[in-house]
Amino acid sequence: MPPFLRAVLLIICTTLTLPSVGVAQGDYWEFGDWRVMVDEVDTGEDLRRTCTMVTGGDGDMSAVLTISNGDAGPPDYFPELMISDHAIRHHSTVLKQDAPLYLHFDDEDVIDGSIIQYIDAEGFQHAEARFPQAHSQWVLLAMKRNNQMDVMMNNTRVHVFSLSGFSASYLKMVDECGFTDMGVLDRP
Repeated sequence: MPPFLRAVLLIICTTLTLPSVGVAQGDYWEFGDWRVMVDEVDTGEDLRRTCTMVTGGDGDMSAVLTISNGDAGPPDYFPELMISDHAIRHHSTVLKQDAPLYLHFDDEDVIDGSIIQYIDAEGFQHAEARFPQAHSQWVLLAMKRNNQMDVMMNNTRVHVFSLSGFSASYLKMVDECGFTDMGVLDRP
């Protein structure tokens, strides 16, 4: 094999094995349809950990929960669910500013949210759906007890999120950032 091809093959193999380094370092886990990621930043005064769990993405909407060990957390303050929607250049997001939005769960529970739509500096359109912080614990409990979560806009389903792996992901996220699962999972 020519040296050039050998070098290209070595680069490809090295690149393909890089994600396993993150797993070995313990900053990425998958549970069902959810992923948990932990980022650490040394501020010079302390080690700040940001723990995020997400499902979806890869061109589709994503459901995201984030918590940081430098902020208040469970059981006093619960992470706020955000639905994130991104469009390719010259296209619009599915979620539209000020459109009526709610989440619908298997057990027929619903919660209203609001959409903020914006265009970034590169010209890409983004939208975020958020739900009242005062209802964050209720949303998490609904996510725990159901199998799927439908995103409804103008009374039409625009996306479905699987909740498979939610409880394990939530436990990992709060544990990695030094918080308890009390108020959501309530394990003994």
